Amino acid sequence: MASPRLKDNCQELSLIFSRLLAFVSVLLIVGFATWMIAVVAGAPWGFAGAIGGATAGVVGFFMLLCGKFFDVRTFTCPNCGHSDRTLQDIGYYNCFNCNTEYHIAEKEVYKLSA
Repeated sequence: MASPRLKDNCQELSLIFSRLLAFVSVLLIVGFATWMIAVVAGAPWGFAGAIGGATAGVVGFFMLLCGKFFDVRTFTCPNCGHSDRTLQDIGYYNCFNCNTEYHIAEKEVYKLSA
């Protein structure tokens, strides 16, 4: 699967919205599920809310700390010098100028073909 290149700012804005929506959805689902488990276990509603909120906060912290989700990176092809904005860690990047394929990781770039 080829890593898509971003042609305009609207695509990057939609990726930001997708990340925000996914982050909020995960926090709400984790918080509500933890609250529901605490209520079923017999905890008072207020204490169950505190447990659910704390659990969702910890999950959100680790998502922000460790998560890489639709990260955009400016990539310059070492072969021809062509520069593009593309997603990292998704498939491979095909340079449109010299047709060289790369896998773009967080800190390294791997050349797949010439």
